[in-house]
Amino acid sequence: MIGAGRRRPGRLTFRRAAPWAAAVAAAALSARCASAPPGGPRDHFPLDPREGLSGPFDEAVAEGWKALLGGDAARARGEFARVGSGPSARAARIGEVEALVASGKSSDALASCAGALQDASATLPWLVACGEAQARAGSPITAYELYARAASEARPPRPGLSDRAQKLLGEATDTVLSEARRDAERGRYEPAREQIAQALAWNPRSAAVLAAAAEVECAAGEKEKALLYDREALALGGLSVEARAEAGRLALEVGDDALAVSVFDALAAEDARFSEEAAEARLAFRIANWPDAERQAARARRLTRAGAAGLVWWMFPEVREAHVTGGVVATDVLERRDSRPMIRSVSLGLLDVDPDTHRARPDAALSRAAAATLMLRLASLLSGPGGGLECLKGAPGPWRGASDAIRLAARCGLLSESGGSAVGGPEFTRGLDRLRSLLPAGEDHEP
Repeated sequence: MIGAGRRRPGRLTFRRAAPWAAAVAAAALSARCASAPPGGPRDHFPLDPREGLSGPFDEAVAEGWKALLGGDAARARGEFARVGSGPSARAARIGEVEALVASGKSSDALASCAGALQDASATLPWLVACGEAQARAGSPITAYELYARAASEARPPRPGLSDRAQKLLGEATDTVLSEARRDAERGRYEPAREQIAQALAWNPRSAAVLAAAAEVECAAGEKEKALLYDREALALGGLSVEARAEAGRLALEVGDDALAVSVFDALAAEDARFSEEAAEARLAFRIANWPDAERQAARARRLTRAGAAGLVWWMFPEVREAHVTGGVVATDVLERRDSRPMIRSVSLGLLDVDPDTHRARPDAALSRAAAATLMLRLASLLSGPGGGLECLKGAPGPWRGASDAIRLAARCGLLSESGGSAVGGPEFTRGLDRLRSLLPAGEDHEP
């Protein structure tokens, strides 16, 4: 902990001084006061190197400090160099570091500052001088730790030191997070977590740091843990739009659909770019509450023709309630437990049956062409006479062949025109949900 080595002053006992002792004390005080600067203590670099030390001090220290305040760092170094040993030596050492920093030679001062953070007896000027040297030499982490200790030990508080520490905190945090991300990219997850732990110790209520912690855990494959960090970051607020979107996508991936809905609904209200992801999140939330068979079909990487018929049966009451007087009979679906949805899709012409074998192939993968044809036929069935999807208005005649069906379905946003010959459950379910929104009844019939 910063400042852990700080000493606590012991209990002081005062005794009545003899007359001669009082005179000696008065003389010593007079000597110290003669070399002290006028006015109160400064709250920004540089500080009087004599502060916190016992004098009396050589005149060279006072002259060096005077030159430093006057902007003559070279003369200040010369004055501090004239000091030999004794009580003034430590003040001169501090002054020399301050002069080096002031003259743009911060790197030359770093050797003198080695161990300053661990020095329990370090004075404020020493901490600030070495902190400034580290900052200007490009080491914001050590600089922040030195300034933070100085600010915490200043009595009374000095706003300038606190402000400088706060500015360095931002730079130190950025440095630590950059190192954490680099380590994570290289697969060095434990060092990355250590960097994150340091950043969190400095910024326990920073949404940005928590989001970075989520990034590291995602890279490590710990997505549940990453979502815990994201959830806390979202609760704190202040995340960028992209960070919020990433949190929403992770929530969808992990299965926290309620959180994803909350995130993307809020984003869509601010920016229409997120409307599609908001709709996807709401659909995922509904799917989570569907019966097992329909939920599994909606999430299946390989969707069968029977699974597609089941989804249509579930999502469109109109299909369940449609009156069918006759139609083609598929011989390979009659004895199945899920025969009703499949028979209805075949009877309504949503799925084709081989005219020679009379087989509907319920366990075959749903092809992209079959999915596109099913959706276009379903749209025509539900629109009724004189109806039709707005996105199909102006299309030249009925579609001809598989490629034409796929092109028209993509035109309405029901399917992707590319993406492989087969369609998975998530894409097909999104397409059906999109189709429902395009129909006159909108979302009134959602299960």
